[in-house]
Amino acid sequence: MRTKPLPRAQGKWLLGILCVGAALLIQPVQDRIDAQTDHTSMDPDILYLESPHVVKAMALGYDDLVADVYWMRAIQYYGRREEAARRRVPYKNLAALLDIVTTLDPKMVDVYRVGSIFLAEPEPLGAGKPLESIRLLEKGISLLPQEWRLRYDKGFVYYIYLKDFQQAGRTWLDASRVEGAPPWMEGFAAFSLSQGGAVEMAKELWRRQLENSTRADLKENAKNHLDSIQVDEDLWTIEFFLEKYTAARGTPAAQLEDLVRAGYFRFVPKDPSGVPYRYIAATGAVNLSPQSKVHYLAPTNNYKEIFMTNLARAYQPTRK
Repeated sequence: MRTKPLPRAQGKWLLGILCVGAALLIQPVQDRIDAQTDHTSMDPDILYLESPHVVKAMALGYDDLVADVYWMRAIQYYGRREEAARRRVPYKNLAALLDIVTTLDPKMVDVYRVGSIFLAEPEPLGAGKPLESIRLLEKGISLLPQEWRLRYDKGFVYYIYLKDFQQAGRTWLDASRVEGAPPWMEGFAAFSLSQGGAVEMAKELWRRQLENSTRADLKENAKNHLDSIQVDEDLWTIEFFLEKYTAARGTPAAQLEDLVRAGYFRFVPKDPSGVPYRYIAATGAVNLSPQSKVHYLAPTNNYKEIFMTNLARAYQPTRK
């Protein structure tokens, strides 16, 4: 007696169940392999299904579902701190797991954002692989070019973990040009570029934010940064000419008016709020006056040496 074939609709339904079941078996198979190799392998942290393309093929079209499963596995893999301490390389498989997730579902923005921190955070809290973090974010940026937050995170990794202020600034500047990016992104770029020594670029970005921003707090922040840079450069310039005055006359200046009379300045230098700088002849110190209205923001990166070198090159004393 021959068995009747299943109706077409019922056959498709059964095939769908089988496909889902096969896709869901991917993770248990990997876990079973991991459990067995924990005791027999020289390297207990082997990921046998590490190719995202292989996993994608095995998902049989249920990519989103399997992506969720692998994302949960990545979180668990990262969160098992006591297990990580026993591994030869604490988070060796983390980048591969995140690559699988983002290949299966490229639109999972949180995987790029959170995963990049998992990768960049130094051991023992993370993998200590900021370059892998950058690669993950660049993958997200290539697939989701209008997601400005991924560029922001990339700049964050450069700034915090790689201490590459120049690259962080350029990345944030790139992010600021993406539609929907917040106006303060340019401020981040300028601040980072100034730390990396690209002060002229930073000043231009601060000026643009001051001129173009519609928010009062952003305008004030830009002005404070511009004023602070100006104060630094003014004070260094005054110090430079005080040294020239002393070298030429053999005695320090008694007051800043002496520099004007000697021809170094046309008038006593004033800060951006219009208040003359304070000079203490007894110590030779020059700083902001207590009456100054400047909201000074101390720089975290001192570029005085570069500035003074450029000033010395540009200075040409008048010969009589």
